[in-house]
Amino acid sequence: MASSSKIVANANAVELPLLTKTNYHEWSLVMQVCLEAMVLWDAVEAECKEHAKDRRALAAILRGVPPDMKSRLAKKKSAKEAWAALKEMRVGDNRVKSSVVQRLVMEFENITLRDRESVDDFAMRVIGLVDKLGELGKEMEDSRVVKKMLRVVRKRYKQVAVSIEMHSDLNKMSVEELIGRLRVAEDADAEEAADGIEKGIQQLLLNEEQWVARRRQRGGKERAHGGGSGHGGDRDEDDRNSTCSGASGRSGRRHRGRCFNCGERGHIAKYCPKSRGGKALLADAVEEPALL
Repeated sequence: MASSSKIVANANAVELPLLTKTNYHEWSLVMQVCLEAMVLWDAVEAECKEHAKDRRALAAILRGVPPDMKSRLAKKKSAKEAWAALKEMRVGDNRVKSSVVQRLVMEFENITLRDRESVDDFAMRVIGLVDKLGELGKEMEDSRVVKKMLRVVRKRYKQVAVSIEMHSDLNKMSVEELIGRLRVAEDADAEEAADGIEKGIQQLLLNEEQWVARRRQRGGKERAHGGGSGHGGDRDEDDRNSTCSGASGRSGRRHRGRCFNCGERGHIAKYCPKSRGGKALLADAVEEPALL
């Protein structure tokens, strides 16, 4: 009686998984482990002659299913019958099972390592497919899974894959061992990428320092040359201004005013040829140096 109560206490201490609409394959595997820990799995595998043990196994199954399934399963005569009914409800009959198997096999053959997907996440997807196929009666050997994973690794892991194929017996390698080796390669790749980023940052900082120093040096040269050329520039500018002003002054004097006699520009009425004639103009031209 004491041993029976201890078994019941141990059964209540085990945390059972909850079945959902999409996790039957994972649930059934974990549930089997829990029932084995509770020493109740043999009542599910075969007809149990011990009624109390069969009821404990059925009660454990009911604890792990949704409320809408409890009443249907509770009417079953044994835990084995309830387990089979539960499997049929989630997996279906043989025709449905065969269709699901084909779909899962195709999904397994087309699976690839996604961009930026870690090795652990990829391994979980592969193992999940293999477990589902196993639950449906389609067992896959580890060697097939290992070869498939090596074929679909990313390009930067191809050298690692070739090394594993050359130095290891893939027919004896487990999936867990392959995952461990690929994880080592992934960690090394991550460290190399981190070192590259750090070196790039150092180069950027160095270039920035060089740029600042070069800018200061160039600024000093411009100030040094700018002082001398400034005065020269001022003189040149003054010369240009004076030249322009002189030319404009002479031009202004030459073309300034209009003759009051004939109305033309270029001379004044005193020297107008139309009023005094050519002789007067010639006389003026002869007498003009004497006046100067």
